[in-house]
Amino acid sequence: MFAGTQPALWHPEEAPAVLILDTAPFDGAGLALPDLERRPHILVDRLLENGRHMVLAGSNGLHRLWLRPGPADRLFAYMVIRDDALLLRQAMVRRFERHMTDGRAGRSPPGLCPTPFQRQRLSMLLDIVDAAGLYDEARLTTHEIARRHVYARMEVGQGSEWKSSSQRRRTQRLIDEARALMEGGYRRLLRP
Repeated sequence: MFAGTQPALWHPEEAPAVLILDTAPFDGAGLALPDLERRPHILVDRLLENGRHMVLAGSNGLHRLWLRPGPADRLFAYMVIRDDALLLRQAMVRRFERHMTDGRAGRSPPGLCPTPFQRQRLSMLLDIVDAAGLYDEARLTTHEIARRHVYARMEVGQGSEWKSSSQRRRTQRLIDEARALMEGGYRRLLRP
C-alpha cells in the first residue's frame, strides 16, 4: 500500500464507475469487507487523505473502490450519488456484489470500456506521447511521428510538400490530443 498526501485519484463527478463506500449510518447494518486484504487481484491500493483507493481485477473487468476514512472495524454502505450517471452507478454496485459473492461479476456496463477502435486510438496516442518527447527530451519530428505511428505507408516527403500536407495537420492534431490526455484529459476516460 502506498501512503501519501496526493489529491484523490478520482472524484465522483469525473468517475461514476467508482464505487464509494463509507461508514454505514446505522449500527449493525452494512457490508463487512474484511476479505479485501486477502484478495489476490488488487492492482492498485493507495491510502490518501480522503480515504483508501483500490482497483481490483475481476474476471470481466476492473472494480474501482473508494473507501472513505473511518474506523477499521466498521461496516460499509454504498454511496450512490443521484446524478446523470445514477443507472451506471447502480449497475456497478450490482456487478461488484456479484464479484464479492461468487467471483463472477459479469461484463462491465455498456459504454464503460473502450471499443476496439477506441483502444487502438488510445494506444496510438500513448505511442505519440512517447515519440513526441512529452515526458522527456527524446523527441521525434512531426514527420517521423506520422511515418512511424499514424501513416504506416506514408509517401509524403519532407520540406514544403510535408508542410502543406493534410497528414501533417492531422498528426499535429493527434500530438495536441495526446498532450491534452497526458495533462489531465485522461480523467474523461473514467466516464462512460
